[in-house]
Amino acid sequence: MDKNASSARTLRGRVWKFGDQVCGDDGIIEFAAVRDGFGKPFDLDLLRQMCFRKLRLEFPSQVQAGDLVVGGRNFAHHNHVEVSVALKASGIAAVLVESCESGFIRRALSQGLPVLIAPGITDAVADGDIIAVTPASGAIELADGRILQSPAFSPQMVEIWESGGLVNALAREFAGA
Repeated sequence: MDKNASSARTLRGRVWKFGDQVCGDDGIIEFAAVRDGFGKPFDLDLLRQMCFRKLRLEFPSQVQAGDLVVGGRNFAHHNHVEVSVALKASGIAAVLVESCESGFIRRALSQGLPVLIAPGITDAVADGDIIAVTPASGAIELADGRILQSPAFSPQMVEIWESGGLVNALAREFAGA
């Protein structure tokens, strides 16, 4: 893969805006309804159907591939990997938040879902805005053309994201790709 080409990849999508203190396991998903046992495959249909339905009933039926989630402070706290899987399975291309646990960033990236910390993002966007984000540079182009800056992804983070997740990135590395 041409690392220079991947580093310029920009995601453009419609904003789904959420507030502060959104719980991952009892807000984004309903964790109690998810797991039968450790090591079993994820039920992607179930995760898609429950994603954000406690907060916005219309989300599962109206979300489209490439949409972006914008969240407030302490977004997705108390979460398991199923939260990231549900977001990714729903078609969400990236998550931009005021703040979140570092574990959420790692779990999401391992699924190929970029999460960027962007102070001021909730005041800068409205539901339905079309914005663009370039994880490699951290640049977020707002609907009015202003640029909000987030920390840039490292080259390793870009590689994991562009590969579609950690398992795919490792498989490519071990295959010599």
